Amino acid sequence: MEIVFSPKALKEFQHFEELYDTPKSKLIPTLYLAQREFGYLSQPVIEYVAELLKLSPAKVLEVASFYTMLHKKPVGKYEITICTNVSCALMKGRELLAHTLKKLNAKEKEITANGTFTIRREECLGACDKAPVLRINDRYYYKITPEKMDQILKELEE
Repeated sequence: MEIVFSPKALKEFQHFEELYDTPKSKLIPTLYLAQREFGYLSQPVIEYVAELLKLSPAKVLEVASFYTMLHKKPVGKYEITICTNVSCALMKGRELLAHTLKKLNAKEKEITANGTFTIRREECLGACDKAPVLRINDRYYYKITPEKMDQILKELEE
């Protein structure tokens, strides 16, 4: 399979060309775009981004490896990220993580058998006043209880 952006993604990338002055300043938005386009940042995708930005593949991989929201291996259709830092932990964020893993018969950072979910913990999602917090793909959910989580999962599975 040839790694190349779709016309829509290429148009978005060209918009980055207008917004940002240097290849390094375009790197994170381009990695996000590539992840949306291809599902995750495989080595061929890393090399494609490097070629587009005229950066070394090592530099692109270095940045992609630093950020936890950038994936170097496949994830489920829905990536559920649950905050387990102090504020969320005090509001039962860790219990919410355990509940979700049990409910989906899943292991952390692994894709569920049906390919639908990947669940992982995050040290902070930046909404401590609304704990416990979780993110599903790019959408945030606040003050989540196990019952609310069950409802969210049910809606996603429909």
